[in-house]
Amino acid sequence: MAGLPKILLVEDTLEIADIYSQHLTRQGFTARIVRTVDELLDCVVDYAPDLIFLDIMLPGGKTGLDALKILRNDPQYHSLKTKIVLLTNLGESEEIKKLWEQYADGYVIKAEIDPHELTDIIESLGFEVPPEDTETSIPV
Repeated sequence: MAGLPKILLVEDTLEIADIYSQHLTRQGFTARIVRTVDELLDCVVDYAPDLIFLDIMLPGGKTGLDALKILRNDPQYHSLKTKIVLLTNLGESEEIKKLWEQYADGYVIKAEIDPHELTDIIESLGFEVPPEDTETSIPV
């Protein structure tokens, strides 16, 4: 895989989405934020992310688990080779564990992760990451 992966953050809590997005952008990644499953499904084919960080609890009537099943089972998304990491503050219920093992590439409890650990997760999935000392500064 050449270059840094393109990332899609599906997160309805604006503060968390901003923290993750700012960290990823400072690292040199291209990251886009959407807040609902409908927004995700509307943009995923055209944006063609390499990696999706997908919150489980989302507004709008569909959960991240619904999105996960759609992305993995609907033929219109089969050409995407997107890796998906679930984000949640929920404990690991049997349903989540089963879906994670069957469809997702990873699972993260948001309360237990520092934004800097996102880079480690990205690297663990086989993606290129920037050297540790190349964080780009963003003017405040």
